[in-house]
Amino acid sequence: MQTVLLPVRNRLTRRLFGLRDADVLPVELTARRVYILPSRAGLAFMALLGGMLLGSVNYALAMGYLFTFLLLGLLTATLFATWRNLTGVSLQSVEAEPAFAGDALSYVFRLADRQGRARQAIGVAIDGAEPAYTGIPAAGDTRLLVRTPARSRGRQPLGLVRVYSEYPLGLFHAWALLQPDSAGMVWPRPVGPYPLPTLAGHESGTGSATRRGAEDFDGLRAYERGENPARIAWKSLARHEEPLAKGFVTPLAEALWLDWDDPGALAPEARLSQLARWVLEADRGGRPYGLRLPGQSLPPGVGLAHRNRCLNALALMRTDAA
Repeated sequence: MQTVLLPVRNRLTRRLFGLRDADVLPVELTARRVYILPSRAGLAFMALLGGMLLGSVNYALAMGYLFTFLLLGLLTATLFATWRNLTGVSLQSVEAEPAFAGDALSYVFRLADRQGRARQAIGVAIDGAEPAYTGIPAAGDTRLLVRTPARSRGRQPLGLVRVYSEYPLGLFHAWALLQPDSAGMVWPRPVGPYPLPTLAGHESGTGSATRRGAEDFDGLRAYERGENPARIAWKSLARHEEPLAKGFVTPLAEALWLDWDDPGALAPEARLSQLARWVLEADRGGRPYGLRLPGQSLPPGVGLAHRNRCLNALALMRTDAA
């Protein structure tokens, strides 16, 4: 129920605080963006001051007046200190680390001070996550990690971000609302009943994959500064102004294709999870693999970047068009 009402609450909050467009980072929390109200402890403290003032008036207690107005001055100073601790804080960037559905999606916030004042106990809160706190050195910056549940595959928008402070005494709550145009990538959960397919019965596509090596001659290419001079094709200098180098490649294992139709007995979402599992297994095995999806094909490759491209394609695929 709370997840269903979350977009409605966010829409009302944006309208109430006049948040129409996404914030372009970096953004500084100016005085016009910082709001402040008494906390629960602050309200209790004010009620205590009211009772002390009422008793001092009824019984004409000079010491009562003294302590009442002394505490009132403390309350006023705390109000200014809390507001000043938050005003001028700058949100420099928000980075999201990919996660699998059902795990925790991590957002890394970089907060900075550009006014030469150290900040204490600055909190950052987003919907569905426990708030995190950090201090900011004077004229410096710091990074803060906030984790939120990765609900379902695809892009998960960051939503509203509340940066706040109750420093130093917790009597006032100062806050500012931001809506950075950021989103985290949630990959399908890598589960499935089928083992990784073998090369038998799979087409290798364009043939065996290769990488630069020293086994098979692969023609001439531009010479790279610092390369072994023995690789230079000296006979080609008479025909070219720039030196050329002999290129060699080392054949890799035959490429494996992971096809959308392979786990045909599974529902679309379960099929995406099965393909995600296969992508991880093929990546751990170090073999070249490609991915065929309806309307999209990723050529065979290896490495972390290729693995992430495949998982991103699975995360963003529309099953209604499959």
